[in-house]
Formats: sequence, structure tokens, C-alpha cells
Amino acid sequence: MSQVIVFPSAGVGPMPIATGFGEDAKTITLRFVEALDHYWQLPVSRRSASIPERFYELLSEWKAECSFTSSVTKLVMHPAYQHIIGLGSEAVPLILRELEKSPDNWFWALNAITGADPVSPSDRGRIKKMADAWIQWGKEQGIRW
Repeated sequence: MSQVIVFPSAGVGPMPIATGFGEDAKTITLRFVEALDHYWQLPVSRRSASIPERFYELLSEWKAECSFTSSVTKLVMHPAYQHIIGLGSEAVPLILRELEKSPDNWFWALNAITGADPVSPSDRGRIKKMADAWIQWGKEQGIRW
């Protein structure tokens, strides 16, 4: 037998709460619904940002927090960088534009998004040559930026 509690502000409908588990079950369910409610009430500007807007927000965050980082692993594992990868193929022209303006460690992201690796083994570790290879690849793919 279970009770049903309705949380109209969360937009998730009725939530069953099992009986016999005491106040802990109720507390856990309430906290879960509060978290859902909080998540769904993000500011509209954050929910509706275009891919370019979101990309440049993340880019600013990444650059601000990693400007003095020399570890490539720390650079590419930074949450903002990972979110840029999560933007998917729509981020590729934006990344190529940034790469063309100022070569940086975008190679991991480009490879993760596209599955391509146009950099020759002899050019690995040479940022400018790696950037040139990716820019050329983008042009060959017909990507416009």
C-alpha cells in the first residue's frame, strides 16, 4: 500500500511514497522533488541560449579558469571544455574559428566530436601545425565559419 503526494510546482505529477519506511522515505522524496523543481526553474536565458552563445560562455569560463594551466589533461578535462564537446557538431565551426584566430588545445574536442584526426604523426605536439591540419580538414569538409 502506498500514499500519493502531489507536488504541483515540480511538474512531475503525483509521487508515490511507500508506507512502512517512516519519515526517511518522505524526506528523501521531498528532497528529490525539490531538486527537480530547482532544476526546472533555471532562468529562461540559460535554457534558451543559442549554441554560439553557450559556446562563448563556456569558452570564457574555460579560458579564465585554465589560463595558467600547462597540463593538457587538466585543460581538456575541465568541465567547461567537456560541455563544449557536449554541444556536438554545431560547435565545430565555432572551434575552428577560434583555432584559426589563435591556435589552442582544441584538438581533443574536435576529435571527440567528429571522430576525425587529420594531424599527421610527425606534427603531433606542434600546435600551429596541428591547428593548420584541422583548419584544412574543416575546409575540405565544407564547414563554414
